[in-house]
Amino acid sequence: MTISDQKTNLFFKLSISITVFGALLKYNAWPLILLGSFGMVIFHGIQFFQKKQKSPLDYSRYILIVTFLSNYLFSAFNLPYSTVSSLLTKVALIAFLLLYIKELIPTKQGSTENIQFLSNYSTENLSLLLADLATVYIVLASLFKIFHWEFGIINTNTLLVIGLLSALISIMTNSKEFGK
Repeated sequence: MTISDQKTNLFFKLSISITVFGALLKYNAWPLILLGSFGMVIFHGIQFFQKKQKSPLDYSRYILIVTFLSNYLFSAFNLPYSTVSSLLTKVALIAFLLLYIKELIPTKQGSTENIQFLSNYSTENLSLLLADLATVYIVLASLFKIFHWEFGIINTNTLLVIGLLSALISIMTNSKEFGK
């Protein structure tokens, strides 16, 4: 028996929303974060295993979600080896970002071909690209907030501002009145 992609995608997005909402709470956030994390693992797992052809990006996305859940479990319940779990989550995040960026960059190597690729890139495609980037930055900001990560100037606030600005630009480029 298979569950439709629409239902699993809806519940996966709902699980992400619950996790982010839990991360924004000051007190007793862990039940919502755990509920959302378990939902992400379950519903993305259903999508992952029902998919016929899987790419390396699919594998890295699922590994990132599973390591995120395990890292949060180790951190929330003060289990031993939480530093190892945190390190695995960071490695999975870096691998996912590298594969995601590799998929975004066009495979054509010639400079004239890249210019032609960019000239054919419509504002709708640019809007979708910016919306994807905004989603990645906002999810990264949530991860940084949940785990209290900070790498120099790269912190929750910086990632959230970049994500929200990307979302704003995406909405503005997709607007019909903005193009006039």
